Amino acid sequence: MSDPIILRPVAVLRTPFVEKFGVPRQSGVIPEAEGRVEFLPEFAGVDFTRGLAAFSHIWLITGFHENPSWTGSATVRPPRLGGNERVGVFASRSPNRPNGLGLSLVRILGIEPGVVRVAGVDAVDGTPVYDLKPYLPWCEAQPDATADWAQAAPFAREAGAVIISVEFEAVLGPATTALVRQILRLDLQPAYQNDSERTYGMSIAGWNIRWRAGLCECIEVCSVERL
Repeated sequence: MSDPIILRPVAVLRTPFVEKFGVPRQSGVIPEAEGRVEFLPEFAGVDFTRGLAAFSHIWLITGFHENPSWTGSATVRPPRLGGNERVGVFASRSPNRPNGLGLSLVRILGIEPGVVRVAGVDAVDGTPVYDLKPYLPWCEAQPDATADWAQAAPFAREAGAVIISVEFEAVLGPATTALVRQILRLDLQPAYQNDSERTYGMSIAGWNIRWRAGLCECIEVCSVERL
């Protein structure tokens, strides 16, 4: 067995997600979720990203820095299976895994000295980035690939099913309102909780957002507070 590899970050990913609750479970699910890959000084030279503008998307290899240490469990309970059925950790995208590494496919919005602006992020603010690699559609997009229980995109409500009052929209502004709406279209609350009176909350883009899952699959934002 070879010696362990010591990984060191090359960048830090800045995102609107202050905490894990509310983060999209996969990259690209929320195109409005924008972030900045900010390179550490020793990797910030323009030569490190020379030619990257020729690509539309990149892979980010990241670390789940806010996760507790791996428990040693061989199985996990994916949300897509209702949170009750178990599968092997290597048959899942669970962040609770032996080496705690994440893989995100994001769209490049722009490249600046020491920074790559991206869209479709699915990570907490401050996530370490260990590597970036260009996405190659000719070999990495497989139209005949199958994924069984994770074959389709996750359930998303109609945009109109997320109720944000005019007053809250005015406070949040158009961009943050759009981001909050897209996130709340997804099922964030645990699958085993189905209480229409329960209030949930998340911190995002400098705001604490609280909402209630009402009847008819509607989500209603009930308060917004500046962090």
